[in-house]
Amino acid sequence: MNELPQQLVNGLLLGSMYGLVAIGYTMVYGIVQLINFAHGEIFMTGGFGALTVWLILPSGTSVLLALPLMLIGAILVATLIAVGAERFAYRPLRGGPRLAPLITAIGLSLALQQAVWAWYPGAKSARTFPEIPGGPFELGPVTIQTGDVFLLIAAPLSMAVLGYFVM
Repeated sequence: MNELPQQLVNGLLLGSMYGLVAIGYTMVYGIVQLINFAHGEIFMTGGFGALTVWLILPSGTSVLLALPLMLIGAILVATLIAVGAERFAYRPLRGGPRLAPLITAIGLSLALQQAVWAWYPGAKSARTFPEIPGGPFELGPVTIQTGDVFLLIAAPLSMAVLGYFVM
C-alpha cells in the first residue's frame, strides 16, 4: 500500500507526457489534415539536437548555461526538420491520393531513424546529460524528480494555451 501514492504520481507523469504528444498530433492533424507518423521521430531529432549541443559545449560548462542552450538546440533542430518535412515531403502531395501522405510519413519516420543512427552510431548506449539543479522532492512517500516538475507544469500549461487559441 506504501507504493500506491508513488504509482499515482508516476501515472500522472506518464499521462502528462502522453498528453503533450497528443497535443502535438492534434495540432499537426488540425493544421495539415495529416496523421504524421514521423511525429515521434521529429521529437527524437530534437533530443539529439540537445545532445549535440551538450557534446559541443566545453567540459565543465555550468548546468544553468547548458540546459537553456540544449533547449534552444532541440527546438531549432526539431523545427528545421518539421518545416523541411512539410515543405519537401508533404506539401507536394496535397491534393493527391489520400494514402500518399500517409505512406510518405511512414517513409520519413524510417528515414529519420536511420539518419540519427548514422549520425550517432552509438545512440543506443547510455549518455549522461547534465543533472538539473536541486535534487528530487520528497513529499511523504512520494519522490518527484526536478525534471518531472517541469513536465507537470508544461503539460497543463500547453493544454491551456492550445485551448485558448482553438476557442
